[in-house]
Amino acid sequence: MMSDDLYDQVRRAVVQLLGPRPSPERRLQLARELRALADQQERMAAREGGGAAPATAAPAAAERVPGMYIRIAYDPDPLTGARRVRFSIGKQIWYELGSPERIDAQRVGGEIWVVSALSGKVGYQLMMGGSLPSCIVPDSSPLAQLGPGRYAMRMRAGAAVVGERVA
Repeated sequence: MMSDDLYDQVRRAVVQLLGPRPSPERRLQLARELRALADQQERMAAREGGGAAPATAAPAAAERVPGMYIRIAYDPDPLTGARRVRFSIGKQIWYELGSPERIDAQRVGGEIWVVSALSGKVGYQLMMGGSLPSCIVPDSSPLAQLGPGRYAMRMRAGAAVVGERVA
């Protein structure tokens, strides 16, 4: 349970971050960021011996929603023939992320999180021409470390978390 003093401090910080007359989208984005921060703090506390991290088991195959997956494929570059890593995102996960034009991938502990990139030229531009939103990711991206195939996804703290390989 949060003390009244701590609650007041956090509330003031949230109000300041939101600014005057925040849009519903801004409120949702801040809520996602706060959930991600809380998850990070719980993992850090568990790692430092402060207790067990919350269970975050992936849903069973029967519980998976269609479109809650990503696909990794290797494509040759049309000019050089070098290997390119194509990342495609299932429609349902894309909708859950807010139908972003750009995404970013980051390693969080032992997991890979995919989030919508809300500003300017940050992240990877999704191409919408095919059946799935997709992009080419650099070899330095955490997504490039995955082998080709299809991976289950689940939403946590406003981010899509890469799960086990399903095909």
